[in-house]
Amino acid sequence: MEVKKPSGYANGITSPPKYRFSRTDSHSTVASHSSEQQITSLKEIVTVTTQKFVVDFDEVDEHHIYSMTIEDYFEYIERQRLTHMPHRGSNWDKVLKWAEFFGLQISGYAKIMDPFIAESRLAAQLIWTACRALVELGPDNAQALETTFAVFYKLGLSIAFLLRRHSLLTSSEYLKSEVGFSLNDLLVLVRDVSLYYRVKLFGREQETTFDFNSVFGPQISGFNQRKVGIVNAMWEHVLGDQASTHIQPIRDWLQPGDRTLRKLLVKREAATGQRDEFTCEWFQSHLLAFTRSQDDILSLQGPAGCGKSVLTSWIVERLQRPLGKKSYDTISCTIEPDVAGEGSIALARRMVLQLLDKNVGNKDFFRSLVDAHRVSLSQDLEQVEKSLWKCIDVGLDQYHETEYLMVIVDALDELEGGQQQTTRVVNRLYHLASKHGNIQIVTCSRGSISNSSQGKTRNFVISSDHTHEDLRLVIDHALQGYKHFDHQGEHAREKIVDQLGDAAKGNFLWAILTVSVLRREATNDGFNKMLKAASDASMGVNELVARLTAMTDLTRTDIQMLLSWMMVVDRPLTLAETNILFQVDLAKRTFVEHNANTVDDALAVLNPFISLEGGFVRFRHSIIRQYMLNMQKDGKKLRSRRDAQADLTMRLLAYCHFTLAKPHDPTSEMMKASEVDDLFTKYGLLEYAAVHWLQHLRFSSFQQDDGTLQLTPDFKAIFPGTSRLPLLEWTCWEQTSSSSDVVHLYERALRVRQEVLTQNHRAVLQGMVVCGNAHKARNQVSEAIAYFYRASKIGQHVLRKHHYLTVVCVTTFLTLTEGLSITTRTDVATWKEELLIYIIDTYKHQHGKTHDLVIQYYKMLAQLYVDIHEEHNAEKTWREVRELVIRRFGKGSKEDTTISENLTIALEKGDKKTDIVEYEQGIFDIVTELEIWDIRRIRMTLELAMSYEKREEVLMAEELFVMLWRRLTDQCHHHHGVEIHIHTFDVVIEYVHFLRRCHRHEEAANVLICIWSEYEDFQFESETIFLRLKMIGQLMREIGLLSIAVSVFRKCWAWFKSHDKHEHTKSCETLISETMREIITSVSTSTTTTTSTTTTSTEVVVREVFESTVSRTTVTSETISICKNLISYYMQLEQWSEAIEVTKRSLLIIWKSIVSGSGTIALPRDFGTEAIELAVYLAECHHRSHHFHEAEEVYLRVYRACRNSCRIDDTRLFNAYTGLIQFYEEHRHWRKVIEIYQDILGEYRSQLGSQHHLTIRTLYLLGSLCEEHGHGNEHEYYEEIITTFSHGEDTCHPDALEAMMFMCRWHYETGHWHELRNVCRILWDTWRHRHTGHEKFTPEFVEVLYLRYRYVLEHHVHCEYEVLRELIVEYRNTCVKSFGVYVAITIKALIELAHFSMKAEKHVQEAISLYEEVLEHVEKTSKTTTTTVITTTTITQVRERLTQAYVQTCSHDSVSTQTIERAITMVLHRYESLRSTLGWAHTETLAVLREVIHLQMKLKKQESVTIVQRMLLEATIEIIYREKQSKTLHEAGKMVGEIYSSCGLASHAHDMIHELRLQIITGSATTNNKLGIKLGKAVGRVSFVFLVTIEQRIGENLSVGYAEVMADYITESVLYESYTRSLKAPSTVMLGHAARLRLFLLRHKRQSQMERVEEQSLELFVKKWSLNAQPHIQKLVYIAFLEQIGEDTREINAGDVACRSSVAKVTALLMHDRAQEAYEVAHCAYQFIKEQRSYHKFENIHHGFKLSGLMVLLLLGLDKPVKANVDAKLRQNMRQLSQEIIREVLKCCKESKIDFVRLPLPDLNGLVALLGEQQNYADLE
Repeated sequence: MEVKKPSGYANGITSPPKYRFSRTDSHSTVASHSSEQQITSLKEIVTVTTQKFVVDFDEVDEHHIYSMTIEDYFEYIERQRLTHMPHRGSNWDKVLKWAEFFGLQISGYAKIMDPFIAESRLAAQLIWTACRALVELGPDNAQALETTFAVFYKLGLSIAFLLRRHSLLTSSEYLKSEVGFSLNDLLVLVRDVSLYYRVKLFGREQETTFDFNSVFGPQISGFNQRKVGIVNAMWEHVLGDQASTHIQPIRDWLQPGDRTLRKLLVKREAATGQRDEFTCEWFQSHLLAFTRSQDDILSLQGPAGCGKSVLTSWIVERLQRPLGKKSYDTISCTIEPDVAGEGSIALARRMVLQLLDKNVGNKDFFRSLVDAHRVSLSQDLEQVEKSLWKCIDVGLDQYHETEYLMVIVDALDELEGGQQQTTRVVNRLYHLASKHGNIQIVTCSRGSISNSSQGKTRNFVISSDHTHEDLRLVIDHALQGYKHFDHQGEHAREKIVDQLGDAAKGNFLWAILTVSVLRREATNDGFNKMLKAASDASMGVNELVARLTAMTDLTRTDIQMLLSWMMVVDRPLTLAETNILFQVDLAKRTFVEHNANTVDDALAVLNPFISLEGGFVRFRHSIIRQYMLNMQKDGKKLRSRRDAQADLTMRLLAYCHFTLAKPHDPTSEMMKASEVDDLFTKYGLLEYAAVHWLQHLRFSSFQQDDGTLQLTPDFKAIFPGTSRLPLLEWTCWEQTSSSSDVVHLYERALRVRQEVLTQNHRAVLQGMVVCGNAHKARNQVSEAIAYFYRASKIGQHVLRKHHYLTVVCVTTFLTLTEGLSITTRTDVATWKEELLIYIIDTYKHQHGKTHDLVIQYYKMLAQLYVDIHEEHNAEKTWREVRELVIRRFGKGSKEDTTISENLTIALEKGDKKTDIVEYEQGIFDIVTELEIWDIRRIRMTLELAMSYEKREEVLMAEELFVMLWRRLTDQCHHHHGVEIHIHTFDVVIEYVHFLRRCHRHEEAANVLICIWSEYEDFQFESETIFLRLKMIGQLMREIGLLSIAVSVFRKCWAWFKSHDKHEHTKSCETLISETMREIITSVSTSTTTTTSTTTTSTEVVVREVFESTVSRTTVTSETISICKNLISYYMQLEQWSEAIEVTKRSLLIIWKSIVSGSGTIALPRDFGTEAIELAVYLAECHHRSHHFHEAEEVYLRVYRACRNSCRIDDTRLFNAYTGLIQFYEEHRHWRKVIEIYQDILGEYRSQLGSQHHLTIRTLYLLGSLCEEHGHGNEHEYYEEIITTFSHGEDTCHPDALEAMMFMCRWHYETGHWHELRNVCRILWDTWRHRHTGHEKFTPEFVEVLYLRYRYVLEHHVHCEYEVLRELIVEYRNTCVKSFGVYVAITIKALIELAHFSMKAEKHVQEAISLYEEVLEHVEKTSKTTTTTVITTTTITQVRERLTQAYVQTCSHDSVSTQTIERAITMVLHRYESLRSTLGWAHTETLAVLREVIHLQMKLKKQESVTIVQRMLLEATIEIIYREKQSKTLHEAGKMVGEIYSSCGLASHAHDMIHELRLQIITGSATTNNKLGIKLGKAVGRVSFVFLVTIEQRIGENLSVGYAEVMADYITESVLYESYTRSLKAPSTVMLGHAARLRLFLLRHKRQSQMERVEEQSLELFVKKWSLNAQPHIQKLVYIAFLEQIGEDTREINAGDVACRSSVAKVTALLMHDRAQEAYEVAHCAYQFIKEQRSYHKFENIHHGFKLSGLMVLLLLGLDKPVKANVDAKLRQNMRQLSQEIIREVLKCCKESKIDFVRLPLPDLNGLVALLGEQQNYADLE
């Protein structure tokens, strides 16, 4: 990525940022700063970021950030678009669109978090500020910004995804925390990107190139990982306890186990598409046409290199925005040709993984996913694939009417498995698209793919006509920067691009390769020749690759190695992995630090063939890779494939050998994920090595085609012998390989280790454990047993005797063999015996001989001997066990008894039955001589069975029951007497009871069904038989066989009826009726539907009973019950016509008039309630059949009948009109509802009276209905209620209270003020006198009542002040009685009273007391409860009013000191509150400060003056620190200045201003800082407006204008800043700045500052040019320098200045009779001038003459000596100096060949006079 510095710092950037990356902080700021790791909250990040932006961006301050809104941000983006007018599809256009989208998502994200993260809005403002700063870099950096905002755009899509599930984001505290951290991550990333760009922009280089992903990749990955965590948490929350497995293991299964491959695929799916500007835009119309069509599939086809992959990335990018007014969700997958295993399962997994995020909360999808995960553990890959596609099908169900999905699959023809597999996948995709209406699919392939699907397909073949313009853009961009192209004219360049574009014939790969060939031409002629050859010849891509290959030195070792590795790797290597491979030295068997330039050089040479895409080294195209593979097969220029595989295998194993050298014991468990991650992070190639070394070995020269290993000594020497590598393989292969392949991988790796390391080695042991666990996980028990046995044997050799791993292997082996049936001595039996002996010995050693584990495994060993029929070994072992048990539990213990019983396995068992059983058995033996049907034998058998049951010998008991039943059944076929059948029934009934007691209800049901099947068709004439059958039916009913029980009862009912057994007949009818009710109830509550046969059978039975019942002349309650049951049965089955028929027939029996509707309808004399119930059934059936008129008619008849027959308070009447009203309400016939109620109301009034509760209830209902449905006159009903209960009383009756409340609201809304006053008065008095016991007087209503009552009294009755105040006093006092002192309404009432008291002067003091009482109550409630009683705003208003009250009180002259002090306390509290909320500089804050100051000054104490000075000073400093807005500072300055003036502290203000001005400008305090002011941090010049305003307001100098003072401040600041910077510049520069600053200070009489400047600059001057003189002479000389320079801004020459300044200074000193100092100054200056060789310049000669003349007291040009009191010695010294100077001047003239004739005549005259004075006649001549 390249960032260019805008010329002139465009777009408002005037200076580089102060933020700098040092070697120690650049990485930390960009990635993860160590100090920022301590920041645990968004608040701290926001604070740090705000400070950084304010410091580093000159155009940004806190106000700029805090005032930023999303609208401001959008407006700025729009201005940029209007300013630059970017073309659609250009980089700048995309940058602006993505910036806008990202900002919008951040806004929504912040709003979601605002309720629980206070800083979310400020974080959003900071992100918008950073994005705006990036956009300000301008279109010149569009290419760099495109990459940046493409990443932001992807992050925005992630945020948009989360926002669509916003309800889940706040569903748990964990999710809220993670969402907050994600915003934290976004803020840090955007902040670091913006600051990094700014640093790069304002560096010294004009252009800076860097890799965005390498710099910011970790932060982006961190956010993406957090997003995955949030999605997982949402899943977990939705699933709750229903989750059979966690979501993360499923996610891990869906994504590749190889972390690097995972990154590759994620980058591929997340790539925005690195394409040239304006390309692919031509396809938008085609894409839009497809989306608007009814087609399911868009098949994009085109030859290799035609731009299909770039086009698919454009499609994905374009669909992120609405297309054709429809928004699309996308799933995109690309088949990678250089990645192994890219089959249909891999494609399905990627699609499911993307659906996993899109289907959060879809429980059906999750269940299908869990099933697929479970299937993946099997060996059947076909079933795995099938289950994955089923998941996709379920996941796509969410896209229905308003949601659209586009699935994009690129390189579909690159799938493993060839054309057949591709066709299968296409058919699956077509099936999905045709099944799900809102889903369309886009596929890309080189040719058409046949399919058997019926999906609607649109084929689109990409031709050169489509891509011609894109080709031109790509070629033009690729040639830019190549000198032979750039030197051409514009027309020539266009011609070249056209030639190549035509020759390319739509092939982008051809164009890119051709440009690569052209760019290799060193001369212009070569370029032209190659151009002509490329344009004229018909070279294909392969010919171009061949030409480039010929131009490449393939004999270089590094080139050969890199190409050979790339052609055999299972997935593309990263640049880091490639570097590591080069660092492995196989010859020396060491790992060396290789020069990174080697890889870079190789990549540079192979640049036409290889691209470094996202950090991965890949071939540019599959065609190039195939060409190289063909070259490799030839074996001429590249090493063979087997040799390349062997070399790569050796390097991978060597790297494992080097990095895993640390010893590691074998273990039985997988390595922890964190440990594996740490290893892979630390060692860059280790993951690829661990995963793929075996695969490369398989295809190398180390393994033959038949699987035979041929391992060389070098291979064995380099092979890693550590046990950590098998552990890494175990972890990685479980994730990366299919379940069917992974076991073979483990076994092949074990075979290699056995070949290299021999059998008894720790690494081999580890491999055995891994194989055993792999087989165990797949339920391959026999294989697992073998591996664990071998592992345990190796463990006993290579580890200590009782090592834990050996014990684990043994116990696992024993656990696996528990389920095996071992009956003979097989190998497994021998292994088990051997390992049992080992484990017994181990546990004896570890726990002691009598431990439970020792006994347990002894028992297992003994049982093994029993199972394999080795009784002698079993007896011996059991005896050993018994000895241990006796030692442990004692002889005769329960355990001993159990073991003793086992000792008798070879002996005959003894008889241990009790005496009772012997007795019963003896009797039973006697009765067995009787016939089986003999009642005595039956009774004794049953008693013996029950006895066994009591002894819990259930099997013996059941055997007796069954044998007795079986024998009786046999006899039934031979003996036809009734008695044997009766006995059979009795036995069956007892057996059923027995089974039910054993809770074996299903078996009992089976027995009952069998006995009914046996006797269903039998014909008996015995009443006893049918009574037994009736008992059978009752048992069936109890056990749940309801339908069969009805059939049984029906058979009994029919026999009893035919034989006139009326009692039994009625009993059966009752049983049928009750059973039918149970059937109806079970049908209504069960989700299971019965079979049609059962339903029909039951219906027939009940119908038959019904027909029989209704045919009788008499009607009984049982008749009604049967009718109701049949009706309910039909209604439950929703057979409405049958139900209507039965209901009508039933009603004709008891209530004919309800059916006919003729005459006056009344209730029948008998069964009136039941008749109403049947009529309601009839109405309901009509209603359900949509016979609304008939239903209404029935309801009306029932209502009229009840009106005619029932008292008005009868429940039946109430139910009748309630049912009718419910019917009307359901159909929204509100007018009819009101009419019914009005009818009922009239009856209630006449029969019950106006005060009856039913009358009042009806009035309330009518009032409510009329109000809700707009029928008017509702107030009349409420007024009737009030009139009913009002008897001239001043209070309201409780039953009329709700009506009175309504009238209060109604009068208020309609403006009936007189009536409102009366109503409010009654309610008010009711509340005052009966404030307890009325629940309707809630605080909310009371508050509304008070407001309305006060309003009508104040504004319409115009009551006096005292009347209103008395009302408020009553309000407050009654609130205290009703609700308590500390509730909200009471405190509000107290505030109301205080507010109102403030209106009268005499009550102000009372108002103060009331306000203080309010604050006291609020403080007390805040300590005792967490509930907010009064809002913060209200409390603030109270404090403000209290402040005003105190100020008003203190305005009087007679106020006491105590009152003033209390007022100060309150006003100070108000002042501090305003400072924290509004800031120090706010007008309201300063107004309150003024009140504080005035109150303090009223105390007239010196202490108060000190406090005032301190407060004003503090406010001044804080305003300077905090405020950055000039207007605010100006207003604040006026108020502060006025405060100083009003308090008479102008002098103090002057001192303060002077000190602050000095510290702001110089950064240091004065030596006599009386006020003790010390600014702790830098303050900008913006504060000058504040100080100047104060200075003007205190009237220090009214003659000087505001602008002049401001100009002085700024001038001094600029001069001092320039002077300070010049201290590090060359001394001549410093002299100029020091002179100008000194002159300014001199003019403004700032002597102390001027002296500091003189001393500081003199010190630097002397360091540069040493002056050979005393310090005070040096100072005189230096000050002369400064005075001479003055305001001169020209470039300064020290020697020239010295020539001029020396003459002026010496002249001045002589004029003041300071000859000695004049001599010393002249001597010092002369020496300096001489060193600087300044007299060699013509313009300085006359200054030398003048200086020489002054030493002889002669002013040259005047011919007049100067008189001075000079002693002789000094005069002699001056003369000598004069002569020395003149000689030096003349010498310099001679050396510089200066002609004296050029001197002006006055100078020549002076020279003559001087030489004469010196008596230097020789030179004079």
